[in-house]
Amino acid sequence: MEACDVDQRIEEVQASGLFPHSVVRGGQERFLEDARMCMAQRTHLLAHAPTGLGKTAVALTAAVETAMASDGAVLFLTSRQSQHAIAVETVRAMWRKEQVTAVDLIAREDMCLANRNGGNVPCSSGSRCYFDRDPDGPRSILLDYPLHVQEAIGACLRSGICPYRAAMEAAREARVIIGDYNQMFCRGPDLLQRLGRREEDAILIIDEGHNLPYRIMDSGSGHVTSASLRRVRAATSLKHFKEDLDVLSDSLHRLARRRPDHIIAEDLDGPLKRCSGVDAGGLAVELEAASRGDPDVRGVVDFLHAWSAPEEVTVRYLEGDEPCLKVSLIDPAPLASPVIARVRCALLMSGTLHPPEMFADLLGMRNAVCRSYPSPFPRQNRLVVAGGKVSSRFRTRGPAMYAQVAGEVARCMSDVPGNAAAFFPSYEFMGQVEGHLAGMAPGRRLLVERREHGKREREAILRQLHEGTNLLMGTISGSFSEGVDFPHNILSMVMVVGLPLSPPSREMEAMLERMEGRFGTRKANLYVQVYPAVSRVLQAAGRAIRSETDRAAIVLLDDRYLLPHVRAAFPGDLSISCPQDLSGEVAAFLSSAGRGDGALPAEPIAADLGDSSTEPPCSM
Repeated sequence: MEACDVDQRIEEVQASGLFPHSVVRGGQERFLEDARMCMAQRTHLLAHAPTGLGKTAVALTAAVETAMASDGAVLFLTSRQSQHAIAVETVRAMWRKEQVTAVDLIAREDMCLANRNGGNVPCSSGSRCYFDRDPDGPRSILLDYPLHVQEAIGACLRSGICPYRAAMEAAREARVIIGDYNQMFCRGPDLLQRLGRREEDAILIIDEGHNLPYRIMDSGSGHVTSASLRRVRAATSLKHFKEDLDVLSDSLHRLARRRPDHIIAEDLDGPLKRCSGVDAGGLAVELEAASRGDPDVRGVVDFLHAWSAPEEVTVRYLEGDEPCLKVSLIDPAPLASPVIARVRCALLMSGTLHPPEMFADLLGMRNAVCRSYPSPFPRQNRLVVAGGKVSSRFRTRGPAMYAQVAGEVARCMSDVPGNAAAFFPSYEFMGQVEGHLAGMAPGRRLLVERREHGKREREAILRQLHEGTNLLMGTISGSFSEGVDFPHNILSMVMVVGLPLSPPSREMEAMLERMEGRFGTRKANLYVQVYPAVSRVLQAAGRAIRSETDRAAIVLLDDRYLLPHVRAAFPGDLSISCPQDLSGEVAAFLSSAGRGDGALPAEPIAADLGDSSTEPPCSM
């Protein structure tokens, strides 16, 4: 289709009104205009769009309008299965105006009707099951109406067909495909290529886009131990690879004896090529084909694929006494950039995509527009204060410091109506503070997230927030600080204890060196240390205010929040004050709201049960 015809068709579709709500709010209007413009002009868009803006509705409206005009596909990609639901609901609202076809797609193992116990899916080992049959009729039952994946599985069960196979067939025709990051950012052919869809007309919507660089680096990393190699060697499907696996095991032992400061790819590739003529990447392909998806083999296969990445974007080292040989990807751009370059438009969006320019750099996104949109919530409903009486620096940690932190937490919440939440750098740090805090908070129950808690335990904690006054204690980047919505202003205050910088590691040192080479020292420090910490703070702080009527205090407890370069790294619409009387300021703000005793109706809580700085950073 000619470009002018597509432009005319886009205008016609826009005029038809696909936006899923009755009106476009003021804060959404600029975002929608930018998204439409970028998609029409084949330009990528990175959007820092705070909670409440209605990101999903805007992104899907612009994308579906453009895709309908050019007969393209829209891929809405998330980092968690639980995030699929809002996309499905949004497409349903659009379906009432125009029958937009959509497929909710998750992993084969999770959709398989013959694998309900977490084992191998039959088709991965060449077997057939009862549901491995062609669907009746020329049109997939999954295209009649947008279904959540569990609804789709139920429909396929009733029809006696394989849900994954039906979903993949439907995805060849669907206008919208809802899936996971790894379906596009993966080894080998991506989802569009496997479906035979035209990538040059496809639009990627990457939800919670701040997670993408780190997911890519995590998926491009791996490790092996002697024990894992022994388990793989014992697999009956790999009996013809015993010699290759012995070479790997011998190479690991030699490295463990020498403990070299610098490990290179040739330390494994050389012995493998001399033995069988293939390097680590070649062996990974052969093992993958022979094992047919065996989960016991997958870890070694992932390690071998990671090992084959170029030296300049990886770090390789030994850890522990066993030992464990690790390879970590330290730059996501070589994997992300080719995928993004092939599609019509990639729209990355998140409430913490700050600053968007950093993510464009990290992902190697050229031809990209970076935008930051203001929060739609009234600023006067949010107090953001920082206290410098405590520090979470590693060199200051000890009983006295933990007691001091507990005292400051207790003082801040002493006059707070309703519930408070405190998020800590780690479970160990939180446990130390909890021991001191137990006797400092009379009348307030401590609800503590534990490392071993599963979905049911977390749901029980959430229910208890509706009973009395509580202090929820969790970890930064944990389930409660990122994957849970707390509606109806159920949290009066959120405290973030410490500046959550990543601890020193071989990966961080290597990533700093890599980013210094790409962007210079100042940006490298910001990109590797400061901005990721700020993003974690923003995620945790955002738990309290989820609507335009919510009112809450955000308290940042660490003396580093008083440093000019740290405060400058926060978004421009988040103003941090540093009062002398921290607890008094919080109490005065909350009492002025006329909140009463904080009692709230017991509504369900949705859970996932899942250039700003003008100075170079100083030492953290």
